[in-house]
Amino acid sequence: MAFKHNIPLPVLLFGLVALVLLGLVVFHSPPDEDLLRQAVDAYVATLGPVKQMEQHGAVVDIIAGDNNRLIYALFEKKDGKWTYSRNLAEEFTTAMKAPETQTVVVRHLGEKVSQRFQSTVTFKEGLQFKYELGRDPGTQELLGTCSVKFAYPKAADAPQRTGLYVETFEWKNDQWQSRGPGTLFDSVGQR
Repeated sequence: MAFKHNIPLPVLLFGLVALVLLGLVVFHSPPDEDLLRQAVDAYVATLGPVKQMEQHGAVVDIIAGDNNRLIYALFEKKDGKWTYSRNLAEEFTTAMKAPETQTVVVRHLGEKVSQRFQSTVTFKEGLQFKYELGRDPGTQELLGTCSVKFAYPKAADAPQRTGLYVETFEWKNDQWQSRGPGTLFDSVGQR
C-alpha cells in the first residue's frame, strides 16, 4: 500500500508567506537615514542643552550650550555604523591658521592686487585675517571664507586706501580646500 504525499496548495502558500515574513523580520535593518539619525541623537545627547539642529546629509549643524557654540558635526559610516567623526568648524579654524594656508591666501591676494596695479606688490607682516564658516543660502553647501584687510600701495598725492580680500574654501576630500583666488573689495571713503 502506497501513500500519496500531496500537500494542499493553500498550506504550501501559507508556509511560503510565513518564511518570507520571518526572513524580513530577522534580516531587516533600519534604513540608512534612520541609522544616521540614531548616531546624531546619541552624539547630541552628549552636548548638553541644544538650541537648534539642522541635518544636511552627513553634516549636522548644531547650536549647543549656554554660549550658543556652533558645531558642524561630520558623521561617517564605518563597519556599517554611523559615528561622529569631527567638528568641521574646528577643522576649518585649524586649517586657516596653518602657515601654509595663510601663505596661499596672501599669494592670491598679491596676484589680485598686482593685476589691478600692473606692478609687483608685497605685504608687510600684520595682515588681519578673519575666518567664517556657514551655509550658502542658495545651495546650503557648507563654505568657509577667509577675509584679509589690507592697505593698497599708497599713491603720492592720494589718501591711503584700504581693501578687503575674501577667499572661499570648501570641504573636499577630507580637507578644506581653496576654490582659488578670491575677490577684492575696496573701502569707500567719505565724499
